[in-house]
Amino acid sequence: MKISMKRELLNDVLSGLMVAATFAAVMPSHAWADLASATQNAEGNVAIPIVRVISYISYGLGVVMVIAGIAGVKKHSDAPGSNPLGPGLGKLGAGAAFLAAPAVAGMLQQTGQTTTGSGQSSFGNGITF
Repeated sequence: MKISMKRELLNDVLSGLMVAATFAAVMPSHAWADLASATQNAEGNVAIPIVRVISYISYGLGVVMVIAGIAGVKKHSDAPGSNPLGPGLGKLGAGAAFLAAPAVAGMLQQTGQTTTGSGQSSFGNGITF
């Protein structure tokens, strides 16, 4: 990039940061509470269906990859000289990762949740501090 283009880009970024800082300083505190409730409503109404679709896609890809991995391992067992074992095992591992991804994401989501009002942190496994 030319030096003038870099300066323009830096100027635009700094201007945007200044506008964001001005809005953050001027916004009253109750507006932040309204923003928090709006994001919670958006999470319930928009994010949950998207997460479900992504989970279904992940499960589907996992099943396809596991079946392809099993077929690759079977090819290796039939003719080990012409079919290496690595690709079949790689597909099995990728399929397992896709199948486990929604469960792991759910566990990570529940790990950070806290109970309200009691000041105690409650983790998804029933342990409360």
